[in-house]
Amino acid sequence: MKNLLRNISAFFSGLFEKNFFIQITSLVSAVLIWFFVSVSVYSTIEDVFLIPVTVDITDTYAEANNYKVVEQSLEFVTVTISGDRGQIGGLEAEDFVAVVSAENVFSPEPYNLQLSIQCLEEVEFEVEKLSDSAVTVSFDEIINKEVPVKPLMRTSEVSIAAGFICDEDDVAISPDTVTVTGPKEDVDKITSAYVHITAGHVLSETYDYVSEELVILEGRNEISNDDLIFSNSSFNVHIPILKTQVVSLAVRITNAPDSFNTEAFTEQLIFSDYELNIAAPGDEISDIPVIEIGAVDMREVDIGSVFTFYTSNFLPEGYQNLSEVNTITVMCPSNGLAKAQIHIRNSAIHIVNQPAQFDYEIIASGLTPYFIGPEEIISELSYIDVLAQIDLFSNTDLTEGDYKFPVLFSTPAYDDVWCIGTYGTLSPKATVSVTLKK
Repeated sequence: MKNLLRNISAFFSGLFEKNFFIQITSLVSAVLIWFFVSVSVYSTIEDVFLIPVTVDITDTYAEANNYKVVEQSLEFVTVTISGDRGQIGGLEAEDFVAVVSAENVFSPEPYNLQLSIQCLEEVEFEVEKLSDSAVTVSFDEIINKEVPVKPLMRTSEVSIAAGFICDEDDVAISPDTVTVTGPKEDVDKITSAYVHITAGHVLSETYDYVSEELVILEGRNEISNDDLIFSNSSFNVHIPILKTQVVSLAVRITNAPDSFNTEAFTEQLIFSDYELNIAAPGDEISDIPVIEIGAVDMREVDIGSVFTFYTSNFLPEGYQNLSEVNTITVMCPSNGLAKAQIHIRNSAIHIVNQPAQFDYEIIASGLTPYFIGPEEIISELSYIDVLAQIDLFSNTDLTEGDYKFPVLFSTPAYDDVWCIGTYGTLSPKATVSVTLKK
């Protein structure tokens, strides 16, 4: 082989001495011949690459049981490969990968697994040298757990202005749950999740902001979340600030006779509590000096009747009852009152606002309701002091037939007398026969 190369060199040296053109031609020919000889004689080459380590769990027990790699001792290995120059001569490090198979992994623990060098191109090669033949890989079962998120508000970090309050139970977090993903052993420890609540100023009105401070606890101890993944990294925080105020209580009087003095009657009512200490949004409570707790129906008021009202029914939504009073009782007057039953003949009952195309006849001998008022008035009260009316104002769709209409009673000469009906009937009714006029 050496003689062959020597002869070729001597041949081209002689040509260079004869002619420049021949010299150039000889040089090109020499390169081509050299390349041919190199490829023919030195066709196998070696190369060194730094390639990544990949753990393959495809179609394994580990994949079926949701095992994930939580730690591996090597991220890259150095490999020396050899092969045909024509096949591996143009390959780069990214064309190779060091694969670790998890086919023998059957529990979440560390394993010492062998490396296998693979080429992403379809070429033949040999591994001449490998910096590491095995890698230690730790597996763990990865699970998801949905945890409710609550506010964590420390008085040292949230200041409320005087005359205002904030109940931590009313602080709203959105979303109010977080899904935690991570190693089973770590996730199972989680007992609660909190959003750290802070405010940079003294609060006197409702405050909304976004918090990114999620605290994970095991019991009362905070857990490091370095190996955990959370479905949300930020949370909307709504801190309702309520203004405190003392408000008076009142009732509404309904179904009283037109002549009845409701104001004088209301002044005689005895409340178990005349006011409440409440908290409500500041822009609302300043316009509410009095809260109406309900209605007293005069058709139900007997001597000394007691009405019970529940704060949960009359306090508007979002209001808080700071007095811790759940019921308010209202006692009606009893001193100096009397009750009498008076018979009202049907001829004394008047029909008003009646459609003109009909004739009306009251089919009854009359009604006998109870009247209540001061003793001196009730002792002398008679049917001639009573105005009894049936108002057909809202009955515009009448046809012929018999109807029962409520009868309204009043005592125009007395403003402190009312009627409560008979036998538990709030509104005594009379039967009226309606016929078309001839």
